[in-house]
Amino acid sequence: WSRVVLLAAFVEGASAFGTLAIVATHLHQRLGLALSAAGAVVALFGAGGMLYMVVARALIRRLGETGLTRVGGVLFGLSFVALGYVPHWTLALPACLVAGFGFFMLHNTLQTHATQMAPEARGTGVTLFACALFLGQSAGVLVAAALLGRIGSAAVVAGGGAVLIVLALLFARAIAGHDRATYLG
Repeated sequence: WSRVVLLAAFVEGASAFGTLAIVATHLHQRLGLALSAAGAVVALFGAGGMLYMVVARALIRRLGETGLTRVGGVLFGLSFVALGYVPHWTLALPACLVAGFGFFMLHNTLQTHATQMAPEARGTGVTLFACALFLGQSAGVLVAAALLGRIGSAAVVAGGGAVLIVLALLFARAIAGHDRATYLG
């Protein structure tokens, strides 16, 4: 189970942060926003995370871990797909807000599993999780930068979103299987 969680953290780091690193530049180049305005739009990602914190308790109760993973990852991924192709900067505002909201739904569930993947060595588990996440982030930025000149920023941003959707659906399925195996075995 630890390998699944660590692989998911690596892929999340690569696709989420590799993509997020170029969103402001994408909005500047594609939609003509000043870099300061594009940065302000991307800051709504953090506001989405704060909004999640306000409603987290109710969402956790209602959706459970698999639902948080599935819904959060799909919201996050679809927001990146939308950011890739929005025709006007005003549409990037809700996309960045929803992306942040979805990220925290997915990421916090991953973090929870990081604390539980090695109960006898929680500190080591969380350290490995952080390592996988940040190695993924570094790899994602490298891949995104390499792809920019070849396929353009819109495809890179949307592609990062597509990877996040697949990750969320696969990890939600893995959680369900892991939970069944844990309770039955």
